[in-house]
Amino acid sequence: MISDVEDSARIGPVGPEAAEEVLRLALSGMSAQGAAEQLDLFLGGIRSGEQSTEGLWQARRGGELVGAVASQVQIGRTAVVWPPRTVAPEPLATAQHLLAAACQGIARRGIRVAYAILERVSRADNGLLRDAGFQSLATLLYLMCPECEFPDRSAPGPLAYEPYEPAKRDRLAQLVEATYEGTLDCPALNGLRGMEDILAGYQATGAFAPERWLLLRHQGQDVGCLLLADHPEDENWELVYMGLVPCARGARWGQQVVRHAQWLTGQAGRPRLVLAVDAANHPAVTMYTCTGFRAWGRRKVYLKVFAER
Repeated sequence: MISDVEDSARIGPVGPEAAEEVLRLALSGMSAQGAAEQLDLFLGGIRSGEQSTEGLWQARRGGELVGAVASQVQIGRTAVVWPPRTVAPEPLATAQHLLAAACQGIARRGIRVAYAILERVSRADNGLLRDAGFQSLATLLYLMCPECEFPDRSAPGPLAYEPYEPAKRDRLAQLVEATYEGTLDCPALNGLRGMEDILAGYQATGAFAPERWLLLRHQGQDVGCLLLADHPEDENWELVYMGLVPCARGARWGQQVVRHAQWLTGQAGRPRLVLAVDAANHPAVTMYTCTGFRAWGRRKVYLKVFAER
């Protein structure tokens, strides 16, 4: 796709030779540290062949780069989009056309939902995203618990923990789906993707190992799940997802599960357990705060839903 925008600015795809230049502009709205980290991840993936430049789009005027946008397809039929960036005094239409090109490319790849996850939101970014069909989804709190808060043994309580294995895939899928009923954590996402896509996305987070996924049992019945992942490069474990079925809520079992996750993290030799939670999920935020978690970041999340293909 190549298009003309206002006085010969041309929008088109990006080859590997221009990837770094385009990415530096596309990521310039992030903090310096965040942009540097994301740039390294992008370029490392491109150089290794694990990632293509298919999600990058550029606007050039007279051969000069005047605008760029980056998107990244992820496992589980999702994608992440960074709002387009342009060089002054480039007209607004250039940014609008860049974002439209990125969204069209995402749609062609069969993606179901795309997210824009922003450290800070300007009025211009908010307008661009909303005009492109993105809606405000949630504010995410990023929480961290240091090892000084970890219990020295698994928390006592009525729950038993059964390790996951591939033969239990259908059972886990049914269980995860049941925990979504009445959830306060990004409830607008319910029903947008199939459970296999959801589990694939969870599995692609960090370093997966079946023994780090646990089915929660009470008196012989499945009542919830705890999905953990390792991030060796950061020396963190992540609480990817934890949920209880509706009939198991209200008994403070969630706190027992979190303490068990902390204990497992310590047993694995990792000094931190991290997670993200919807800031509007007040019961969960309170529970995590009471179990030693502290906020280290906050992000605004926008969501765009694509038609089924």
